[in-house]
Amino acid sequence: MANNEEKDIKKETTKPEDKSTANVEQTEVFEKFMKIFLARNANADEPFDAEKLNGLRKTLNCELTKKTPITVAFPECADVLLSLINQSKPEIDPKTGKPEEITGFFNDYFIFCSHRIPSDESVLNKIDERLLKCTEKWFPYSDNNNCPELTATDCDDYKIAGTNNAPRFPPPYCLPPTCVTLAGKRHLYEIDKVPANGTIKRLFMGDLVWLFYFDRMGIFKILGAILDDYAIKGNLPITNDSPLDTTDKIELVSIVLEAMTRKTKMGISSTVRDRNITYRRALGWILDEGRKLNLETVVNTAFTNLFHKFIQTSLEYYKDKRLATAIQASTNVNRVSVATLTSIKDTIDLIIRSFDPFRYGRVYSNTLSGIVWAVAGMSVIKELRTTLGIPSEYRDPDEYIPAAYDILIAKKSITPSETNRYDVHRDCAENARDILLDLEVIDFKNTDPGGELELWLDLIEGKIEGYRTAYRSLTGVDLGTQGTPNIEQQV
Repeated sequence: MANNEEKDIKKETTKPEDKSTANVEQTEVFEKFMKIFLARNANADEPFDAEKLNGLRKTLNCELTKKTPITVAFPECADVLLSLINQSKPEIDPKTGKPEEITGFFNDYFIFCSHRIPSDESVLNKIDERLLKCTEKWFPYSDNNNCPELTATDCDDYKIAGTNNAPRFPPPYCLPPTCVTLAGKRHLYEIDKVPANGTIKRLFMGDLVWLFYFDRMGIFKILGAILDDYAIKGNLPITNDSPLDTTDKIELVSIVLEAMTRKTKMGISSTVRDRNITYRRALGWILDEGRKLNLETVVNTAFTNLFHKFIQTSLEYYKDKRLATAIQASTNVNRVSVATLTSIKDTIDLIIRSFDPFRYGRVYSNTLSGIVWAVAGMSVIKELRTTLGIPSEYRDPDEYIPAAYDILIAKKSITPSETNRYDVHRDCAENARDILLDLEVIDFKNTDPGGELELWLDLIEGKIEGYRTAYRSLTGVDLGTQGTPNIEQQV
């Protein structure tokens, strides 16, 4: 069929031109050409339905919650730093009916629960029994070491191997224990409007990208200004006393600030140097303040080039798909060529290889420490917003965080702007993180028409477009344009 139509096109394009019918004939030729193109490069299956999409969502949830934890020691006093957040009785946002946003960030990553440093108890079998006999005396409360919440999962064939046995190692005088651990619900899809069970018990490359954008937002600069004033300058009336008949958390804030100050003086807080070393090594990115440090590290140039290439290629995919759909809107033929999917698959393959540096050195620990301090920092800003001179009417992070930046960092009055500093950074952070989390578990090698890769691209279109829009607002760079983009944060 296609060959006969191709012959008709050749005949019609070689006829002497009749100007009175030229436009009509050219239109007919174009329509025949597009029909052949779509027939060769498309699949006539029906568009993806809700059942298929829900099936993929469940698969992604399951695979992410099945990822085993990594042996890691939490930053010291993590539970104290995060104590301004009440996970059991959260403040509810009246607009969404969900926990307010800072508590939501905590829920994305953590749960208040005893953290086991060895991710697998079999590690203890490799330690001399005499050593364990001695160190086990530091773990008298063995029954409290297991968290029943962590056994919940949406995967029928997977259960956490929990036990009430004392960990016995390492002793707390070397690596202090903490009552907060990794068990978050970030980017777990809701299926048929029912929240997914289970938690994500470790960090990934996407979480470092999330940290980078919140760092770029200025969270650590604002927190640093607050700690500097609390410990030295005294310009702000940060009291350590509050009436007992109120629900204010001022006394608790002073405890958190004291813990933060002590850890900063000891040099074991999340530092500018540590974070920028981590960004360079794992992402190939750096912040403006990091450029001044003259850091000598290996730079992962592969990740930044490949990630933004993936965004570009995906945007081209959506553009081609919309074109195909518009041309044949009356049919169900709306797939793009296998060649496009193959190009995306090859890019994803290389991106996943570029995740390797996240596994090396202190990158993982620095990422964990940075996220703890970022979430704790935002909880401090929230509780001190009126003390900083921010109107009490500013109750949401997109209001009081830009206001805190204006007052403490930009040293100016609160000034509304066309682009909200908080919104664009958060959108970049969350959209990029969600895309990268899926890449950890997606079967991207299935490029068959209607296969998992194509289904997933349909599922995350909003995330791709959301990252493009936020990044363009943030940097002025449109990732949808042809050519190699000038990535602002690239080393």
